[in-house]
Amino acid sequence: MKVLNQSLNMLFSLLRIGLGISWFHEGLFKLQAKFDISGLVPSVVNNVDSPMWYKTFMEHVVGSNVAVFNVLIPWGELLVGLGLIIGILTVPALIAGIFMGINYWLADMIYIYPVQLAVGFILVLMHKQASYFGISNGLVGLKRRRNRSKIGSANV
Repeated sequence: MKVLNQSLNMLFSLLRIGLGISWFHEGLFKLQAKFDISGLVPSVVNNVDSPMWYKTFMEHVVGSNVAVFNVLIPWGELLVGLGLIIGILTVPALIAGIFMGINYWLADMIYIYPVQLAVGFILVLMHKQASYFGISNGLVGLKRRRNRSKIGSANV
């Protein structure tokens, strides 16, 4: 049973790292390409696949705050990727990645995003296994060992 648990921990941690590399790559590419969402806004507003409420959001919120979203999107992808790669704040990073994936899907941007979205959902469901090999879990384990040693020395 222990071998199965360790195998699942390894599998989902590797899946988390792979997803992190994917998000990091997307963010880095957008930063290097000087991402500009202003060209995407009219495309989303005029397409037939996006819901009307999302088109309204794109036109009025994103369209009037292009400079903010030009920074927010690539840096968001980069930070989600980094968090998933090193395993820090794994669940918040997964939730942010899912949120971005849903937005890309609503904008009718079908590229790698549906795969990232599906993997993100799986990893949220298996977050304990996905977080097993990561900085956050290592820090929690270190803190537990310190607390045990303090309790043990206090009893002597």
